[in-house]
Amino acid sequence: MTLSIGELLSPYAEIRLSSFDNMKLIKALLAEQGEVCECVELTREGQKGTRQFYAVQWHHVWLDCGWSNDYSAAISLMTEPAMHQLQESQTVNVPLMTLQQVSFMCMEYSHFDHC
Repeated sequence: MTLSIGELLSPYAEIRLSSFDNMKLIKALLAEQGEVCECVELTREGQKGTRQFYAVQWHHVWLDCGWSNDYSAAISLMTEPAMHQLQESQTVNVPLMTLQQVSFMCMEYSHFDHC
């Protein structure tokens, strides 16, 4: 892949999707480039105790997609999870969307944000 993950996500930088939809977005964008990724649910300490969050691994890059129940989450780079987090992780089955479906999903969110 010739693009960096930052370049790939830059057109979507201002869009806040749910954490699960963030994984769908990343998976679709990478698939369009012929790349595959792994989507997982991990656990970490937060202000409200131990919580689950969604993450995507693409090669050696890890992306935090937000708390599992977040409906408006930003995507951010993260460090590789600790071994105990990886051992306790759950693979998440994320459907593969076309870029047209991604566009519709983003339009729905932007409509929802203004209602």
